[in-house]
Amino acid sequence: MAGKAFLILFLTLSFTVLGSAGERYTLKVTEGTSPGGGPALVVENALVRYRFWAENGVLASSYLYFAPYGTRELDVVPGWTQDKEPELIQDVSLPLEIWPQGTPLDEPLIYQISYAQQGEKVLEVKLAWQGEGLEVEKRFVVVEDALYTVPVEIHFRGQGQGIKLILGHYPQGKGVPELVYLYDGQKRSSPLASGSFEGIGLVSKDSVFFWRFQGVKGLKPFQGRNDAGQPVFGVEIPAFSGELLLRGTLYAGRNRYILLEKAGLEGIVKLGFFSQFLVGVIRFLEILYRATGNYGWAIILFTITAQFFLFPLTRTQIRSMAKMQRLQPKIQRLQRLYKDDKEAFQKHVMELYRQEKVNPLGGCFPFLLQFPFLILLWQSIFNSAELFHLSPPFLWIPDLSLPDPYYIIIVLTVGVQLLGQWITTRRSGAQAAGGTQLIGWIFPLFFAFLFRNFPAGLWLYWFLYSSIQSLLQGIVYWELSRVAPAPKPEDAGEN
Repeated sequence: MAGKAFLILFLTLSFTVLGSAGERYTLKVTEGTSPGGGPALVVENALVRYRFWAENGVLASSYLYFAPYGTRELDVVPGWTQDKEPELIQDVSLPLEIWPQGTPLDEPLIYQISYAQQGEKVLEVKLAWQGEGLEVEKRFVVVEDALYTVPVEIHFRGQGQGIKLILGHYPQGKGVPELVYLYDGQKRSSPLASGSFEGIGLVSKDSVFFWRFQGVKGLKPFQGRNDAGQPVFGVEIPAFSGELLLRGTLYAGRNRYILLEKAGLEGIVKLGFFSQFLVGVIRFLEILYRATGNYGWAIILFTITAQFFLFPLTRTQIRSMAKMQRLQPKIQRLQRLYKDDKEAFQKHVMELYRQEKVNPLGGCFPFLLQFPFLILLWQSIFNSAELFHLSPPFLWIPDLSLPDPYYIIIVLTVGVQLLGQWITTRRSGAQAAGGTQLIGWIFPLFFAFLFRNFPAGLWLYWFLYSSIQSLLQGIVYWELSRVAPAPKPEDAGEN
Protein backbone atom coordinates (compact mmCIF):
# COMPACT_ATOMS: atom_id res chain seq x y z
CA MET A 1 0.00 0.00 0.00
CA ALA A 2 2.97 2.32 -0.50
CA GLY A 3 1.14 3.99 -3.39
CA LYS A 4 -1.68 4.87 -1.03
CA ALA A 5 0.83 6.36 1.40
CA PHE A 6 2.35 8.47 -1.41
CA LEU A 7 -1.07 9.83 -2.35
CA ILE A 8 -2.19 10.53 1.22
CA LEU A 9 1.07 12.34 2.01
CA PHE A 10 0.79 14.49 -1.12
CA LEU A 11 -2.84 15.44 -0.52
CA THR A 12 -2.17 16.20 3.14
CA LEU A 13 0.62 18.60 2.22
CA SER A 14 -1.68 20.21 -0.33
CA PHE A 15 -4.06 21.37 2.40
CA THR A 16 -1.36 23.73 3.64
CA VAL A 17 -1.67 25.90 0.52
CA LEU A 18 -5.43 25.96 0.06
CA GLY A 19 -6.20 29.63 -0.25
CA SER A 20 -2.84 30.51 1.32
CA ALA A 21 -1.17 32.39 -1.51
CA GLY A 22 -0.48 36.04 -1.03
CA GLU A 23 -0.14 38.69 -3.68
CA ARG A 24 2.80 37.69 -5.84
CA TYR A 25 2.84 40.46 -8.42
CA THR A 26 2.79 44.24 -8.38
CA LEU A 27 3.12 46.69 -11.23
CA LYS A 28 6.62 47.96 -11.93
CA VAL A 29 7.28 51.43 -13.37
CA THR A 30 10.56 52.67 -14.86
CA GLU A 31 11.23 56.10 -16.29
CA GLY A 32 13.68 56.43 -19.16
CA THR A 33 14.21 57.80 -22.64
CA SER A 34 13.01 56.73 -26.05
CA PRO A 35 15.36 56.05 -29.00
CA GLY A 36 14.66 59.62 -30.12
CA GLY A 37 15.89 61.00 -26.81
CA GLY A 38 12.51 62.01 -25.42
CA PRO A 39 10.91 60.92 -22.15
CA ALA A 40 9.64 57.34 -21.95
CA LEU A 41 7.85 55.21 -19.42
CA VAL A 42 7.99 51.42 -19.01
CA VAL A 43 5.15 49.72 -17.13
CA GLU A 44 5.39 46.00 -16.44
CA ASN A 45 2.82 43.59 -15.07
CA ALA A 46 3.03 39.80 -14.71
CA LEU A 47 2.55 39.21 -18.44
CA VAL A 48 3.44 42.30 -20.49
CA ARG A 49 6.00 45.07 -20.60
CA TYR A 50 4.43 48.26 -22.02
CA ARG A 51 6.48 51.20 -23.30
CA PHE A 52 5.08 54.71 -23.71
CA TRP A 53 6.96 57.44 -25.60
CA ALA A 54 6.47 61.18 -25.36
CA GLU A 55 7.13 61.60 -29.10
CA ASN A 56 3.64 61.68 -30.61
CA GLY A 57 2.25 60.29 -27.32
CA VAL A 58 2.33 56.65 -28.46
CA LEU A 59 2.10 53.20 -26.99
CA ALA A 60 5.36 52.07 -28.54
CA SER A 61 5.51 48.48 -27.38
CA SER A 62 3.49 45.67 -25.82
CA TYR A 63 6.12 43.00 -25.21
CA LEU A 64 4.81 39.62 -24.03
CA TYR A 65 7.64 38.36 -21.86
CA PHE A 66 5.56 35.67 -20.14
CA ALA A 67 6.11 32.73 -22.49
CA PRO A 68 4.85 29.35 -21.19
CA TYR A 69 5.61 26.03 -22.88
CA GLY A 70 4.86 26.14 -26.60
CA THR A 71 5.08 29.94 -26.93
CA ARG A 72 7.79 32.53 -27.40
CA GLU A 73 8.36 36.10 -26.30
CA LEU A 74 7.14 38.65 -28.84
CA ASP A 75 6.06 42.26 -29.30
CA VAL A 76 2.41 42.53 -30.29
CA VAL A 77 2.50 46.18 -31.37
CA PRO A 78 2.81 46.04 -35.18
CA GLY A 79 6.02 47.45 -36.57
CA TRP A 80 8.49 45.43 -34.49
CA THR A 81 10.49 42.58 -35.98
CA GLN A 82 9.78 39.17 -34.48
CA ASP A 83 13.41 38.31 -33.88
CA LYS A 84 14.78 37.11 -30.54
CA GLU A 85 15.50 40.77 -29.80
CA PRO A 86 12.78 42.76 -31.66
CA GLU A 87 13.73 45.99 -33.42
CA LEU A 88 11.43 48.72 -34.65
CA ILE A 89 11.08 48.87 -38.42
CA GLN A 90 12.28 52.21 -39.76
CA ASP A 91 9.68 54.97 -40.26
CA VAL A 92 6.65 53.03 -39.02
CA SER A 93 3.81 54.85 -37.28
CA LEU A 94 2.99 53.65 -33.77
CA PRO A 95 -0.41 53.36 -32.07
CA LEU A 96 -2.33 56.52 -31.16
CA GLU A 97 -0.27 58.88 -33.28
CA ILE A 98 -2.58 61.73 -34.32
CA TRP A 99 -2.73 63.39 -37.71
CA PRO A 100 -4.59 66.72 -37.29
CA GLN A 101 -6.67 67.80 -40.26
CA GLY A 102 -5.71 64.59 -42.03
CA THR A 103 -2.15 65.82 -42.69
CA PRO A 104 0.87 63.85 -41.36
CA LEU A 105 3.35 65.88 -39.32
CA ASP A 106 6.94 66.57 -40.38
CA GLU A 107 8.08 66.71 -36.76
CA PRO A 108 6.77 64.63 -33.85
CA LEU A 109 4.51 66.22 -31.29
CA ILE A 110 6.09 66.05 -27.83
CA TYR A 111 3.62 65.05 -25.13
CA GLN A 112 3.96 65.45 -21.39
CA ILE A 113 4.09 62.01 -19.85
CA SER A 114 3.07 61.16 -16.28
CA TYR A 115 1.58 58.35 -14.26
CA ALA A 116 -0.44 57.82 -11.11
CA GLN A 117 -0.47 54.65 -9.04
CA GLN A 118 -3.98 53.61 -8.05
CA GLY A 119 -3.07 50.76 -5.71
CA GLU A 120 -0.71 47.86 -6.32
CA LYS A 121 -2.83 46.46 -9.13
CA VAL A 122 -3.80 49.55 -11.15
CA LEU A 123 -1.71 52.29 -12.74
CA GLU A 124 -2.81 55.16 -15.01
CA VAL A 125 -0.48 56.62 -17.63
CA LYS A 126 -1.31 60.07 -19.02
CA LEU A 127 0.08 61.64 -22.20
CA ALA A 128 -0.96 65.28 -22.77
CA TRP A 129 -0.31 67.72 -25.60
CA GLN A 130 -1.56 71.24 -26.25
CA GLY A 131 -1.40 72.89 -29.65
CA GLU A 132 -2.99 75.81 -31.40
CA GLY A 133 -6.72 75.32 -31.17
CA LEU A 134 -6.49 71.70 -30.04
CA GLU A 135 -5.65 69.82 -26.85
CA VAL A 136 -5.23 66.08 -26.61
CA GLU A 137 -5.01 63.91 -23.51
CA LYS A 138 -4.54 60.14 -23.68
CA ARG A 139 -5.11 57.96 -20.62
CA PHE A 140 -4.10 54.31 -20.37
CA VAL A 141 -5.03 52.07 -17.46
CA VAL A 142 -2.62 49.17 -16.91
CA VAL A 143 -4.05 46.49 -14.64
CA GLU A 144 -2.45 43.44 -13.06
CA ASP A 145 -4.67 40.75 -14.57
CA ALA A 146 -4.57 37.97 -17.12
CA LEU A 147 -6.61 39.59 -19.90
CA TYR A 148 -4.01 41.54 -21.92
CA THR A 149 -6.44 44.46 -21.99
CA VAL A 150 -5.68 48.16 -21.54
CA PRO A 151 -8.64 50.56 -21.18
CA VAL A 152 -7.91 53.77 -23.10
CA GLU A 153 -9.52 57.22 -23.08
CA ILE A 154 -8.62 60.03 -25.51
CA HIS A 155 -9.91 63.52 -24.72
CA PHE A 156 -10.03 66.08 -27.52
CA ARG A 157 -10.68 69.74 -26.67
CA GLY A 158 -11.03 72.58 -29.14
CA GLN A 159 -11.94 72.47 -32.80
CA GLY A 160 -11.41 69.31 -34.79
CA GLN A 161 -12.22 68.26 -38.29
CA GLY A 162 -10.68 65.51 -40.43
CA ILE A 163 -8.47 64.24 -37.60
CA LYS A 164 -7.08 60.75 -38.09
CA LEU A 165 -6.02 58.53 -35.22
CA ILE A 166 -3.38 55.95 -36.17
CA LEU A 167 -3.95 52.61 -34.47
CA GLY A 168 -0.96 50.80 -35.86
CA HIS A 169 1.35 49.75 -38.66
CA TYR A 170 -0.28 47.49 -41.28
CA PRO A 171 2.19 44.70 -42.18
CA GLN A 172 2.35 43.66 -45.82
CA GLY A 173 3.35 40.40 -47.53
CA LYS A 174 2.81 36.69 -46.88
CA GLY A 175 2.23 35.27 -43.44
CA VAL A 176 1.30 38.61 -41.87
CA PRO A 177 -1.63 39.06 -39.44
CA GLU A 178 -5.09 39.56 -40.88
CA LEU A 179 -6.67 43.00 -40.61
CA VAL A 180 -10.19 42.48 -39.33
CA TYR A 181 -13.13 44.72 -38.45
CA LEU A 182 -15.85 44.29 -35.87
CA TYR A 183 -19.39 45.32 -36.82
CA ASP A 184 -22.31 44.55 -34.51
CA GLY A 185 -20.21 41.96 -32.71
CA GLN A 186 -19.32 40.12 -35.93
CA LYS A 187 -15.93 39.78 -37.62
CA ARG A 188 -15.59 41.33 -41.08
CA SER A 189 -12.71 41.27 -43.53
CA SER A 190 -13.46 44.73 -44.93
CA PRO A 191 -15.28 47.91 -43.82
CA LEU A 192 -19.05 48.02 -44.19
CA ALA A 193 -21.09 50.91 -45.51
CA SER A 194 -23.73 50.30 -42.84
CA GLY A 195 -23.84 48.75 -39.40
CA SER A 196 -22.33 49.73 -36.09
CA PHE A 197 -18.53 49.91 -36.29
CA GLU A 198 -17.05 48.63 -33.02
CA GLY A 199 -13.38 47.90 -33.63
CA ILE A 200 -10.42 47.14 -35.84
CA GLY A 201 -7.17 45.26 -35.43
CA LEU A 202 -4.77 42.52 -36.44
CA VAL A 203 -5.33 38.83 -35.76
CA SER A 204 -2.74 36.10 -36.25
CA LYS A 205 -2.45 32.50 -35.10
CA ASP A 206 -0.32 33.51 -32.11
CA SER A 207 -1.42 37.03 -31.20
CA VAL A 208 -4.19 39.62 -31.36
CA PHE A 209 -3.78 43.39 -31.52
CA PHE A 210 -7.27 44.83 -31.52
CA TRP A 211 -8.97 48.12 -30.62
CA ARG A 212 -12.59 48.13 -29.52
CA PHE A 213 -14.41 51.47 -29.19
CA GLN A 214 -17.61 52.57 -27.57
CA GLY A 215 -19.81 55.61 -27.33
CA VAL A 216 -18.65 57.61 -30.39
CA LYS A 217 -20.94 58.00 -33.38
CA GLY A 218 -19.46 58.66 -36.77
CA LEU A 219 -16.18 56.84 -36.08
CA LYS A 220 -14.90 55.29 -39.32
CA PRO A 221 -11.99 52.96 -40.08
CA PHE A 222 -9.40 53.84 -42.71
CA GLN A 223 -6.19 52.56 -44.28
CA GLY A 224 -3.43 54.78 -45.64
CA ARG A 225 0.29 55.53 -45.63
CA ASN A 226 2.45 57.88 -43.63
CA ASP A 227 4.96 60.36 -45.10
CA ALA A 228 7.58 57.61 -45.35
CA GLY A 229 5.22 55.40 -47.32
CA GLN A 230 4.64 52.91 -44.52
CA PRO A 231 1.09 51.46 -44.47
CA VAL A 232 -1.09 52.30 -41.48
CA PHE A 233 -4.60 51.63 -40.26
CA GLY A 234 -6.73 53.67 -37.91
CA VAL A 235 -9.94 55.61 -37.46
CA GLU A 236 -11.24 58.98 -38.60
CA ILE A 237 -12.49 61.14 -35.74
CA PRO A 238 -15.86 62.83 -36.40
CA ALA A 239 -15.82 66.62 -36.50
CA PHE A 240 -16.30 68.25 -33.12
CA SER A 241 -16.36 71.66 -31.47
CA GLY A 242 -15.64 71.83 -27.78
CA GLU A 243 -14.92 68.37 -26.38
CA LEU A 244 -14.91 64.82 -27.65
CA LEU A 245 -14.22 61.74 -25.54
CA LEU A 246 -13.17 58.55 -27.29
CA ARG A 247 -13.32 55.47 -25.07
CA GLY A 248 -11.95 52.09 -26.01
CA THR A 249 -10.08 49.00 -24.95
CA LEU A 250 -6.90 47.63 -26.45
CA TYR A 251 -6.32 43.88 -26.45
CA ALA A 252 -2.62 43.32 -27.15
CA GLY A 253 -1.78 39.75 -26.27
CA ARG A 254 -1.89 36.11 -27.22
CA ASN A 255 -4.67 34.58 -29.26
CA ARG A 256 -6.59 32.84 -26.46
CA TYR A 257 -10.34 32.44 -26.97
CA ILE A 258 -11.12 32.29 -23.27
CA LEU A 259 -9.33 35.64 -22.73
CA LEU A 260 -10.80 37.24 -25.85
CA GLU A 261 -14.24 36.21 -24.64
CA LYS A 262 -13.65 37.89 -21.27
CA ALA A 263 -12.59 41.00 -23.18
CA GLY A 264 -15.78 40.92 -25.29
CA LEU A 265 -13.90 40.02 -28.48
CA GLU A 266 -15.06 36.45 -29.04
CA GLY A 267 -16.60 37.60 -32.34
CA ILE A 268 -13.21 38.04 -34.06
CA VAL A 269 -12.26 34.34 -33.84
CA LYS A 270 -14.05 31.18 -34.92
CA LEU A 271 -14.00 27.98 -32.89
CA GLY A 272 -13.87 24.48 -34.34
CA PHE A 273 -15.51 21.45 -32.75
CA PHE A 274 -12.48 20.45 -30.64
CA SER A 275 -11.92 24.07 -29.58
CA GLN A 276 -15.51 24.34 -28.37
CA PHE A 277 -15.03 21.20 -26.29
CA LEU A 278 -11.72 22.54 -25.00
CA VAL A 279 -13.33 25.80 -23.89
CA GLY A 280 -15.81 23.74 -21.89
CA VAL A 281 -12.95 22.00 -20.06
CA ILE A 282 -11.28 25.35 -19.33
CA ARG A 283 -14.52 26.67 -17.88
CA PHE A 284 -14.89 23.55 -15.76
CA LEU A 285 -11.37 24.10 -14.38
CA GLU A 286 -12.30 27.72 -13.67
CA ILE A 287 -15.34 26.57 -11.69
CA LEU A 288 -13.14 24.22 -9.67
CA TYR A 289 -10.64 27.04 -9.15
CA ARG A 290 -13.29 29.41 -7.84
CA ALA A 291 -14.53 26.68 -5.52
CA THR A 292 -11.08 25.86 -4.09
CA GLY A 293 -9.02 29.01 -4.59
CA ASN A 294 -6.12 27.11 -6.16
CA TYR A 295 -5.53 25.58 -9.58
CA GLY A 296 -3.59 22.75 -7.95
CA TRP A 297 -6.76 21.63 -6.20
CA ALA A 298 -8.73 22.25 -9.38
CA ILE A 299 -6.48 19.77 -11.22
CA ILE A 300 -6.77 17.27 -8.35
CA LEU A 301 -10.58 17.44 -8.53
CA PHE A 302 -10.44 17.23 -12.33
CA THR A 303 -8.30 14.08 -12.05
CA ILE A 304 -10.61 12.49 -9.50
CA THR A 305 -13.62 13.29 -11.71
CA ALA A 306 -11.94 11.77 -14.76
CA GLN A 307 -10.91 8.64 -12.86
CA PHE A 308 -14.41 8.27 -11.42
CA PHE A 309 -15.91 8.02 -14.91
CA LEU A 310 -13.12 5.72 -16.09
CA PHE A 311 -13.12 3.54 -12.98
CA PRO A 312 -15.05 0.56 -14.47
CA LEU A 313 -12.71 0.42 -17.46
CA THR A 314 -9.63 1.04 -15.31
CA ARG A 315 -10.56 -1.80 -12.97
CA THR A 316 -11.11 -4.08 -15.99
CA GLN A 317 -7.71 -3.04 -17.35
CA ILE A 318 -5.90 -3.81 -14.10
CA ARG A 319 -7.67 -7.14 -13.61
CA SER A 320 -6.82 -8.12 -17.17
CA MET A 321 -3.16 -7.19 -16.67
CA ALA A 322 -3.06 -9.03 -13.33
CA LYS A 323 -4.54 -12.19 -14.82
CA MET A 324 -2.11 -12.03 -17.72
CA GLN A 325 0.80 -11.77 -15.31
CA ARG A 326 -0.50 -14.70 -13.24
CA LEU A 327 -0.73 -16.81 -16.39
CA GLN A 328 2.91 -16.19 -17.33
CA PRO A 329 4.22 -19.40 -15.66
CA LYS A 330 1.69 -21.51 -17.59
CA ILE A 331 2.50 -19.71 -20.85
CA GLN A 332 6.23 -20.24 -20.29
CA ARG A 333 5.54 -23.95 -19.68
CA LEU A 334 3.63 -24.12 -23.00
CA GLN A 335 6.57 -22.40 -24.72
CA ARG A 336 8.86 -25.19 -23.57
CA LEU A 337 6.42 -27.95 -24.46
CA TYR A 338 5.74 -26.61 -27.96
CA LYS A 339 8.99 -24.81 -28.74
CA ASP A 340 9.16 -26.52 -32.16
CA ASP A 341 5.49 -26.08 -33.06
CA LYS A 342 4.42 -22.42 -33.04
CA GLU A 343 0.95 -23.20 -34.38
CA ALA A 344 0.24 -25.63 -31.56
CA PHE A 345 1.64 -23.18 -29.06
CA GLN A 346 -0.68 -20.39 -30.25
CA LYS A 347 -3.66 -22.77 -30.19
CA HIS A 348 -3.01 -23.86 -26.60
CA VAL A 349 -2.38 -20.24 -25.47
CA MET A 350 -5.71 -19.12 -26.91
CA GLU A 351 -7.41 -22.06 -25.24
CA LEU A 352 -5.78 -21.07 -21.96
CA TYR A 353 -7.10 -17.50 -22.38
CA ARG A 354 -10.59 -18.89 -23.04
CA GLN A 355 -10.55 -21.13 -20.01
CA GLU A 356 -9.29 -18.34 -17.73
CA LYS A 357 -11.62 -15.76 -19.36
CA VAL A 358 -8.75 -13.41 -20.15
CA ASN A 359 -8.68 -10.93 -23.04
CA PRO A 360 -5.01 -10.28 -23.95
CA LEU A 361 -5.99 -6.86 -25.31
CA GLY A 362 -8.21 -5.98 -22.36
CA GLY A 363 -5.54 -3.88 -20.68
CA CYS A 364 -4.77 -1.67 -23.67
CA PHE A 365 -7.96 0.21 -24.53
CA PRO A 366 -8.73 1.60 -21.04
CA PHE A 367 -5.12 2.77 -20.75
CA LEU A 368 -5.38 4.59 -24.08
CA LEU A 369 -8.50 6.37 -22.81
CA GLN A 370 -6.27 8.29 -20.38
CA PHE A 371 -4.59 10.14 -23.21
CA PRO A 372 -7.62 12.19 -24.36
CA PHE A 373 -7.93 13.48 -20.78
CA LEU A 374 -4.21 14.19 -20.70
CA ILE A 375 -4.35 16.04 -24.03
CA LEU A 376 -7.42 18.02 -22.95
CA LEU A 377 -5.73 19.11 -19.74
CA TRP A 378 -2.52 19.98 -21.59
CA GLN A 379 -4.39 22.14 -24.10
CA SER A 380 -6.49 23.68 -21.32
CA ILE A 381 -3.37 24.74 -19.42
CA PHE A 382 -1.76 25.97 -22.64
CA ASN A 383 -4.81 28.05 -23.61
CA SER A 384 -5.35 29.51 -20.15
CA ALA A 385 -1.74 29.72 -18.96
CA GLU A 386 -2.20 33.38 -18.02
CA LEU A 387 -4.94 32.44 -15.55
CA PHE A 388 -2.67 29.81 -13.99
CA HIS A 389 0.24 32.25 -13.90
CA LEU A 390 -1.65 34.82 -11.83
CA SER A 391 -3.21 32.27 -9.49
CA PRO A 392 -1.78 31.28 -6.07
CA PRO A 393 1.21 28.88 -6.01
CA PHE A 394 0.70 25.22 -5.16
CA LEU A 395 3.07 23.66 -2.63
CA TRP A 396 6.60 24.28 -3.92
CA ILE A 397 5.34 24.99 -7.48
CA PRO A 398 4.99 28.75 -8.12
CA ASP A 399 3.24 28.35 -11.47
CA LEU A 400 1.46 25.21 -12.70
CA SER A 401 1.57 26.44 -16.31
CA LEU A 402 5.39 26.28 -16.24
CA PRO A 403 7.75 23.36 -15.52
CA ASP A 404 8.39 22.37 -11.92
CA PRO A 405 11.56 24.36 -11.11
CA TYR A 406 12.84 21.55 -8.88
CA TYR A 407 11.47 18.55 -10.85
CA ILE A 408 10.04 17.19 -7.59
CA ILE A 409 6.66 16.31 -9.10
CA ILE A 410 8.45 14.37 -11.87
CA VAL A 411 10.53 12.40 -9.37
CA LEU A 412 7.40 11.58 -7.35
CA THR A 413 5.56 10.46 -10.47
CA VAL A 414 8.40 8.20 -11.61
CA GLY A 415 8.62 6.79 -8.10
CA VAL A 416 4.92 5.90 -8.05
CA GLN A 417 5.11 4.33 -11.52
CA LEU A 418 8.13 2.22 -10.60
CA LEU A 419 6.30 1.23 -7.43
CA GLY A 420 3.37 0.06 -9.55
CA GLN A 421 5.74 -1.99 -11.71
CA TRP A 422 7.25 -3.53 -8.59
CA ILE A 423 3.79 -4.46 -7.31
CA THR A 424 2.96 -6.06 -10.64
CA THR A 425 6.17 -8.11 -10.69
CA ARG A 426 6.08 -9.12 -7.02
CA ARG A 427 2.43 -10.05 -6.67
CA SER A 428 1.97 -11.73 -10.02
CA GLY A 429 4.45 -14.39 -9.10
CA ALA A 430 5.75 -14.24 -12.68
CA GLN A 431 9.35 -14.57 -13.73
CA ALA A 432 10.90 -11.74 -15.71
CA ALA A 433 9.17 -11.79 -19.07
CA GLY A 434 12.05 -10.48 -21.11
CA GLY A 435 11.42 -7.20 -22.92
CA THR A 436 7.88 -6.72 -21.56
CA GLN A 437 8.97 -6.28 -17.96
CA LEU A 438 12.09 -4.36 -18.97
CA ILE A 439 9.89 -1.81 -20.76
CA GLY A 440 7.80 -1.47 -17.61
CA TRP A 441 10.90 -0.32 -15.72
CA ILE A 442 12.42 1.86 -18.43
CA PHE A 443 9.30 3.60 -19.79
CA PRO A 444 8.67 5.87 -16.74
CA LEU A 445 12.28 7.09 -16.85
CA PHE A 446 12.17 7.69 -20.61
CA PHE A 447 8.78 9.45 -20.35
CA ALA A 448 10.08 11.70 -17.55
CA PHE A 449 13.18 12.71 -19.49
CA LEU A 450 11.27 13.37 -22.71
CA PHE A 451 8.55 15.54 -21.10
CA ARG A 452 10.45 17.05 -18.18
CA ASN A 453 9.77 20.61 -19.40
CA PHE A 454 6.01 20.17 -19.72
CA PRO A 455 3.76 22.24 -17.40
CA ALA A 456 3.83 21.15 -13.77
CA GLY A 457 0.02 21.02 -13.81
CA LEU A 458 0.18 18.24 -16.39
CA TRP A 459 2.66 16.32 -14.24
CA LEU A 460 0.36 16.80 -11.24
CA TYR A 461 -2.40 15.03 -13.16
CA TRP A 462 -0.04 12.22 -14.21
CA PHE A 463 1.21 11.80 -10.63
CA LEU A 464 -2.34 11.50 -9.28
CA TYR A 465 -3.32 9.11 -12.07
CA SER A 466 -0.26 6.94 -11.40
CA SER A 467 -0.96 6.96 -7.65
CA ILE A 468 -4.57 5.92 -8.19
CA GLN A 469 -3.40 3.18 -10.56
CA SER A 470 -0.94 1.85 -7.97
CA LEU A 471 -3.63 1.91 -5.30
CA LEU A 472 -6.11 0.08 -7.52
CA GLN A 473 -3.43 -2.43 -8.48
CA GLY A 474 -2.94 -3.32 -4.83
CA ILE A 475 -6.70 -3.70 -4.34
CA VAL A 476 -7.17 -5.87 -7.45
CA TYR A 477 -4.25 -8.16 -6.59
CA TRP A 478 -5.66 -8.51 -3.08
CA GLU A 479 -9.05 -9.46 -4.54
CA LEU A 480 -7.49 -12.03 -6.85
CA SER A 481 -5.36 -13.49 -4.07
CA ARG A 482 -8.54 -14.27 -2.11
CA VAL A 483 -9.96 -16.16 -5.07
CA ALA A 484 -6.82 -18.13 -5.90
CA PRO A 485 -3.20 -17.85 -4.76
CA ALA A 486 -0.68 -16.59 -7.26
CA PRO A 487 1.25 -19.40 -9.02
CA LYS A 488 4.77 -19.89 -7.82
CA PRO A 489 7.70 -19.59 -10.20
CA GLU A 490 8.58 -23.27 -9.73
CA ASP A 491 5.15 -24.18 -11.10
CA ALA A 492 6.46 -23.15 -14.48
CA GLY A 493 8.70 -26.16 -14.55
CA GLU A 494 7.76 -29.34 -16.36
CA ASN A 495 5.92 -32.02 -14.40
